[in-house]
Amino acid sequence: MIRAAAFNQGKFPTITFVNLAKASLEVDLKKLVAALEKQLERDFVPIWGYPAKLQVADKPKPDEWQIVFLDDSDAADALGYHDLTKDGQPVSKVFVKSTVAAGEKVSVTASHELLEMLIDPGAQMWAQGSNSLFYAYEMCDAVEDGEYEIDGIAVSNFVYPSFFESWHKPRSVRFDHLNKVSRPFQTLKNGYQIVSNGSAAREIFGSRHKERHFHEVEDRTMHRSEYRKRIANVRAARVNPPVALVTETGLAGDTRTPRAAVLHHAGRLLTELAAVVDPLPGGDPFELARRRPQSRVVDPLPGGDPFEL
Repeated sequence: MIRAAAFNQGKFPTITFVNLAKASLEVDLKKLVAALEKQLERDFVPIWGYPAKLQVADKPKPDEWQIVFLDDSDAADALGYHDLTKDGQPVSKVFVKSTVAAGEKVSVTASHELLEMLIDPGAQMWAQGSNSLFYAYEMCDAVEDGEYEIDGIAVSNFVYPSFFESWHKPRSVRFDHLNKVSRPFQTLKNGYQIVSNGSAAREIFGSRHKERHFHEVEDRTMHRSEYRKRIANVRAARVNPPVALVTETGLAGDTRTPRAAVLHHAGRLLTELAAVVDPLPGGDPFELARRRPQSRVVDPLPGGDPFEL
């Protein structure tokens, strides 16, 4: 039985790398972890501010996060690996055979998973763009074809916090480590991102080539991106009636404005509060309001935005 998520409880994590793959990693695991430690300390932590202790072990302790190397998603399923350990800690999976078959490096994939896991271990954070879409708070997806070497070992490019800040003008600040991105929320040619309009989540791609490669070559089964989409869509289905899916150019057929969405959720909240808070025991929770004389709606800023205050 898996306990509820137990991470981010007042201390920086220890992340244990466990190799259960029969296929070759094509890199020495201890040297890989040493390179990843250097990437964190030298490149990542000064920008993002989230350190971690990395180690290699066969049996992680209950309070340790895990990055597990497996042959493929079938092996993960057979061994009972999910999105959390049985002790409620996050676990990321690197599928060795699938990675190599897709023409990618295991070391870059491990770096990618480490950096994204460290910032958003629950795969649940989103950033709102200027186009009213929400972008998954993933450090490497948009720039995932970029890599550089540390002590001869390839590691992943990653975005900076400014990447998720829509007010920056193009080329006004640095948006990623390798300085390939020129504006907020940009998807590079061989990258992708998950976006949501609050009612559905899907991928957008930097090119048609990447889209074909993503669907036809890459194995995303049991990947954290699939977990993120699944959770986002389940939550949206509970709150909103079905509306159009997100497209690469925006929303198709969604007539709910952001203001209408706010009012919709506020109304639901008031209804739920009324169900549990009764100012007149045994009576109608809205009875007090109905006893008062009706008053007209007052606009504190006539002709202006009611959310301006």
